[in-house]
Amino acid sequence: MKCIYADVLVITNIYFTYFFIKVLSLVFHIKTNAKRVALASVAGGISALLILIPINDYIIMLLKLAVVFVIILICGFSKDKYDVIKYSLVFILINIVFSGLCFAFWKLSGGKMIYVKNFTVYFDTSLIMLILITILVYFVMTIADYFLINRKNLTGLYTVSFNLFNRDYTLKGVVDTGNKLYDYFSGRSVVICKSNELFGLYNELLNQNINSGFRLIPFNTISSNGLIPIKTMQGIRITDEDGNAKEVRACIGITSSEENESTAIFNPGILS
Repeated sequence: MKCIYADVLVITNIYFTYFFIKVLSLVFHIKTNAKRVALASVAGGISALLILIPINDYIIMLLKLAVVFVIILICGFSKDKYDVIKYSLVFILINIVFSGLCFAFWKLSGGKMIYVKNFTVYFDTSLIMLILITILVYFVMTIADYFLINRKNLTGLYTVSFNLFNRDYTLKGVVDTGNKLYDYFSGRSVVICKSNELFGLYNELLNQNINSGFRLIPFNTISSNGLIPIKTMQGIRITDEDGNAKEVRACIGITSSEENESTAIFNPGILS
């Protein structure tokens, strides 16, 4: 390809960055903020201009890695450094897979429609065609996510364990892909604990004006809506029926239970 148009380069890579972010949010079941995602996509699109800089590939790689961290930070998925690193690595993996497929197509097509340089892809095709292709890819990944992640974790027995108020608690774990509740501050998913004991203890501390570390966030369900107290926790452990345990980064939310049994409802995405 002899000529690269900067406007086409930036616009298409804004679109691709947006697509990568949406795939990342799909994989980790993260609720996105439209304004933040738009700003991060613009940053990714502008960074595509690196393709025009005649510098060493290793320097370009370091710059691209820095751009990825900036994109994840702008998205505001989490303020936890470990989550930022995890999301950045998966974002890079998605980018590598996409670039690899584009590179293969570039070779097969003789470079007539796609140009790959300095880890950046330039498409010499219509934006409508790109939209149609990525919609198809997103649809396929949604189906794959359902069968490989959601269906995988929909069956089986789980227990959720954590330490709260200097006491150890173990609740029956219930998988629910409909639990999309997350903490706006940390970006972490919320494990909803339906427990009369915990709810009563929380209210007792509240009535005594004792700071329990909880904060209220809004929630909505089919039958109700309101506020639920949540707290960012360390050491939340989910164990399956085979004894395999995984410590997850999440928050717990406390509510009363209509049944005698206490349960902890979590989205299977936090096990990814």
